[in-house]
Amino acid sequence: MHKYPIFYFSVRKDEIEPEQINRLLNFEKAVGDVKLKSGINGLKFDFNAGARVEVPAGNWHIKISDFDTGMVGFDGDISEQVLVALEKYYVHWYVEAWLDGEKVLEHVMDLHNQKIYIFMVNGVLGDTVSVLPYVNALRAEYNADIVLYPPNSFKAVCREYMPKITVQEKIPEDCYAAFCLAVFDLPPYLIPDDSRHWPPYKSAQVILGLHEQAPTIQYYPTAPRQIQEKYVCIAVQASGIMKRWLYPEGWDIVVEYLKSLGYRVLCIDGSHTVIENGIEISMPVGAEDFTGMRPLMKRINLLAYADFFIGLGSGLSWLANACGVPVVLISGFSLPMGEFETPYRVTNQLVCHGCYNDIRVNWKDICPYHKGTDREFECSRSITPLQVVQAIDRLIEDRGL
Repeated sequence: MHKYPIFYFSVRKDEIEPEQINRLLNFEKAVGDVKLKSGINGLKFDFNAGARVEVPAGNWHIKISDFDTGMVGFDGDISEQVLVALEKYYVHWYVEAWLDGEKVLEHVMDLHNQKIYIFMVNGVLGDTVSVLPYVNALRAEYNADIVLYPPNSFKAVCREYMPKITVQEKIPEDCYAAFCLAVFDLPPYLIPDDSRHWPPYKSAQVILGLHEQAPTIQYYPTAPRQIQEKYVCIAVQASGIMKRWLYPEGWDIVVEYLKSLGYRVLCIDGSHTVIENGIEISMPVGAEDFTGMRPLMKRINLLAYADFFIGLGSGLSWLANACGVPVVLISGFSLPMGEFETPYRVTNQLVCHGCYNDIRVNWKDICPYHKGTDREFECSRSITPLQVVQAIDRLIEDRGL
């Protein structure tokens, strides 16, 4: 890919976690070789996947630092190598170059009016929904020309709701800077801190170097309403047993209550049944089967006409919220900052909860506090159907449904 061997450098000097290596390499592969010619003896540079400088043969001295703090990533003599920063998020890079002792290049990264590539391949549903508004915000902040490579499932969504953003896989040959955008919990090279410290949208802010909360993207329906009766959508599955609601027959009780109110109840999970850690979660018996991996635009056109949505701390809740649909969100594994703001969040604060936001533990390790004890998953098992029904009643009253 590169003309010369790569020399990796870092401002932070932290050890790299093995799990990060493939992500870093995938991002670097996507951005390709160094793009911008300096006009000086074959010297090239850009800020695609971090600061990068292609140094030709010669008596070169290169210094790359953070302009704001003065912290230095690389400062030394080098020839016929490509310098690549490990930090892939926004750093206010400062590149200096000397040839035969004479300074020939001095450049401070400036995103204004530049072409910027955003790499989002393989992003999960909820995280992608939470960070996409910041692509629009980056464009507005810098009057930048943004090229976005979203997850395949989001290509139609981005083209519909983000018309000023170019959606394509290939990075432009004249691209000035590129960022890998997702909600990472593996610092320090894809993101400076563990994303569990803050609300998900903060990840986008720090990766892109933005300071204000971005306006939301409203996922309006693009097709007429197909179901004329009043209905509610639900989702009982999630990416991990710790996210699911495990109160015995809790979903069945809630579905029967909704039906007693005259609602059709549509289950829109990707899977009808999931077995994990010996626990089987299936679509509630009384719900209508709308499960399956369907295109997001079809899900949006179904959600957008629902009176409300009931789900978990997972992607379909984020999608419903983006559609402007009131969300009853059932979650014990996360603290409120782990998801979007909703007045209809249901949790039990009288038991152990919120392990997702405790960076001292691995939240993916089945119930990290109480695994194998009678308190395993108590955050979820202790949320009662009464709590969910009360949230539903409050929502119906608030919204005049």
